[in-house]
Amino acid sequence: MTAVAPERTSPRVRRATGKPGRLVGVDVARFVAVFGMFCIHFGVPFAGGWPEVWLAQFFSGRSTALFTFLAGVSLALMTGRSTPPAGRALRDASRRVAVRAAVLLVLGLALAKATEATGFLLTVIIPFYGLYFLLAVPFLRLRARGLIIAASVSAALGPQLSFVLRGWGAADTPMSGLVSLVNSVDPGHLIAEEGIFDLLLFGFYPAASYLPLVLAGLAVGRMDLTSTRVRLRVGLAGVVMSLIGYQVSFQLVPVGPPSPVEGTIPVGHPEWLLAANAHSGTTFELLGSGGIALVILAVCLELADRTERALTPLAKAGSMALTLYAAHALALAWQIVTGGWPLSGVPENLAHLASMGPALPLDDPNMPWFPRDGQQPTGLVAFVNTFMPEVFLVFTFTFTYTWLHFFRRGPLEALVSDIVRWST
Repeated sequence: MTAVAPERTSPRVRRATGKPGRLVGVDVARFVAVFGMFCIHFGVPFAGGWPEVWLAQFFSGRSTALFTFLAGVSLALMTGRSTPPAGRALRDASRRVAVRAAVLLVLGLALAKATEATGFLLTVIIPFYGLYFLLAVPFLRLRARGLIIAASVSAALGPQLSFVLRGWGAADTPMSGLVSLVNSVDPGHLIAEEGIFDLLLFGFYPAASYLPLVLAGLAVGRMDLTSTRVRLRVGLAGVVMSLIGYQVSFQLVPVGPPSPVEGTIPVGHPEWLLAANAHSGTTFELLGSGGIALVILAVCLELADRTERALTPLAKAGSMALTLYAAHALALAWQIVTGGWPLSGVPENLAHLASMGPALPLDDPNMPWFPRDGQQPTGLVAFVNTFMPEVFLVFTFTFTYTWLHFFRRGPLEALVSDIVRWST
């Protein structure tokens, strides 16, 4: 009888927060996504001039794509890794993922409502994640090859289908009547304008466009991510995808939509479906930003193997991505409430946002960031607002390191996991 050698796992790919078997590199990649959002919304810490502009432009749209892609990787890791569940295990996994999706929807709506109360213009992505997870349930049974095919087909068809359906919803058609009827009774739409149609088609990160990234992440998560050869293939595939997405788009539409246009392509401009603008959700943008997400994951996995100790703070922060996302949204809302974005002395990060993304009415005295009674924040509030990029980055590492010294999961991560466990 031939002895079977136990499966070899890299000794460095073990844990980031005390849980055996956790892939440190995935948590590091999550931190990269979190850090990208910090740079977009707060500004780049300890930077200025062209490095800040370049980093903010690089992360614009790509942080969202990386987050979405890693959501798919997480689904694979929590449902059997390289071995898809079957039978009763599949039913149990589907139920857990569905409950997790419902919890994310509720949490996201609560966070969206909290930020909306301050007048801050932030599209909270967490409710969209809830729908992504729910739509991914039928794909949990597939292996990597089937998932790659599903991701490819949905990337080729999803953005175009989304464009057509949004056009029907905006015109005087039976679909527009259906949308109005559903919205009139949809709790998510009534509470925070993030109902089923908002999350599926009309929102900033519609599932009809972004589900391919989740399926791609699910496919990669079904591979042996402890293998250097697999990582190399994933990284090379990402490079090829990114080059195709951006270069082909540039050849087809060298100019593209004007810079203030960010988000899903307006229904009156089908030619912009060939562009690769940040957050546009076009096929070319999914290829470009999704390819970069593949490269980032492959690099983070390999670096985590080689320099685990040095990356431990990043991995700890990445393992609490949900908590940090919520904290950064509340910090942004706090800046608005305290007048941290006044017109006279607009922080550079807001000016960069105005130049790269949707036009913001910086000079409208009715907007929350306009100085109240001509007063500027002073003291500690002024200091925190002025140095928010640096303050929040220091808070991130201090808080996550301290919290995980006493607890196994971040507060929101634990809440979601406990609800899923109690419910299933």
